[in-house]
Amino acid sequence: MNKKNIIYIVLVILIASFVASFYLTDFYKSNESDLDKIYTSEDFPNALKTTNEEILQLSLEDLNGQYQDLRDGKYIYLSWINIGILKKRLGDNPGTEEAWLNAIDYGPDRSLAYGNLADLYLFNLGEYEKAEEYYQKVLNMAPDNYTHYHGLASLYRYNMTEKSNLIEGIMLKGAENNPMGIENYYMYLANYFAEGPEDNGGNDKEKAKYYIEETLKINPDLKDQLPDL
Repeated sequence: MNKKNIIYIVLVILIASFVASFYLTDFYKSNESDLDKIYTSEDFPNALKTTNEEILQLSLEDLNGQYQDLRDGKYIYLSWINIGILKKRLGDNPGTEEAWLNAIDYGPDRSLAYGNLADLYLFNLGEYEKAEEYYQKVLNMAPDNYTHYHGLASLYRYNMTEKSNLIEGIMLKGAENNPMGIENYYMYLANYFAEGPEDNGGNDKEKAKYYIEETLKINPDLKDQLPDL
């Protein structure tokens, strides 16, 4: 190998190292600034309202372990996901949101954090427009997950009720994308249309009967989970 080629290879390695260092430094600066923090029960004053002392201590141990993995540069996306789960268990919803946003920053093409955030915004933070945004994002990325269709339908049924007319289309789209689980979507619609306004239902007995019949064609064993009309 001649001298010119050696110099070229060294330059490539140096540039690659610089880019990697810049990326990782920028990533960590743009998210939690104190990755060296060791969490204690004092950081989660509301934890014992929803859990017990044993689970609290085990969760803290796990949480600090996840941060150690981040410091070691291991399992970064999964660590942020787990940190969010643990902080949610410990009653820290803002910390949960931050962790899952960090996961998206690191792996924007992975769907798990989007779905987690959609549920967090809907069920815990009451930020309905953000919930809608993230349900739509996760359904575009992973259109085969019943839970997210159900979440978006629930959002429109109970919170953004001005969009309740979209529920049927959402569930039918889910059925189209998930033919192996189509009965779940039809069963949801059967129960939805069987309910009246007092239960934020669709209040349409004819549609309810139609979806009951369609559900039973696919799986007669679901009869006990369907409305009796």
